[in-house]
Amino acid sequence: MCDGTTPCTLPDGAALTVRPLEVTDAEAVVDLARADEIESLPEAMTELVDVQRSWRAPGTDLAARSLGLLDGDELVGYVVIGRHGRLDAVVSSSWRGRGLGRALLDWARASAFALDAVEVSQTVPVGSPAEAFLVAAGGRAEYDAWVLELPAERRLVDQPLPRGHTLDEGRPHEMRAVHRVIEDAFGEWPGRRSTSYEEWSADFLEGAEAASWRCRVVRGPQGAVVGVAMIIGSDDGMLWVDELAVAADRRGLGLARALLADSFAEGRSRGFARSGLSTDSRTGALGLYEHVGMEVVSTFRHYALDVDGPRQD
Repeated sequence: MCDGTTPCTLPDGAALTVRPLEVTDAEAVVDLARADEIESLPEAMTELVDVQRSWRAPGTDLAARSLGLLDGDELVGYVVIGRHGRLDAVVSSSWRGRGLGRALLDWARASAFALDAVEVSQTVPVGSPAEAFLVAAGGRAEYDAWVLELPAERRLVDQPLPRGHTLDEGRPHEMRAVHRVIEDAFGEWPGRRSTSYEEWSADFLEGAEAASWRCRVVRGPQGAVVGVAMIIGSDDGMLWVDELAVAADRRGLGLARALLADSFAEGRSRGFARSGLSTDSRTGALGLYEHVGMEVVSTFRHYALDVDGPRQD
């Protein structure tokens, strides 16, 4: 029995320590995630700041929403249940085939049920061992996702703004308006669940990585926020566009292209030679990103399982 009320049963012969993750496990989680990613992706993607941002989100109680498997002091598997049942889960390649993935998934589904979630889900690289596991477990594919990159050698093309519009850093008093533009735009996606301002601000406005330059804002002729790009730099020299949104009544004016060009230029001015972002098939935005010179470098698929559905045999 792990801490809390949800049983976690390991397969016979797996003499591992089972306990919830702690904040001090963050670096071990990153190491395990990156080792897993490098098997299926051109390069590892997870960084310490990603884990820290996720774990400080409201409602992320590691004691109730996470499980770590340790061989001595070495983390060999883990799962974290995020918002709306979104899972972050990895099993070390040296421990695959021993039933640990099933044990983590069964625990996550039971725990999510106790938390009143209706499903658990995870986005994994297409063709990866994780995808094969989720398919075998009965996961249903819900949408595809892509990581795109603007190579360092790609020339940036200026994207003019319509008359009366300006583009600059977001101001502190505009942050709720920024969040509303993002939520209104993302809320159009089929099946997308809302993110509260408190959840969003914990992700983007808190932590050591928070900085005013990370929020790029287009204002309309009356000064209202009508377009937003939230960006962040990574340790490997990549400028990531985390969120990009334009108000519905301002689409078709080139605001998204202008925000992208501005974000790429801002990144390069700060030493981030490459630029990247992720999108998925719910948005219909893949063509926009390819139009500004970005290239697909990795493909993912999002799988969901009902929490009270059949377990993997």
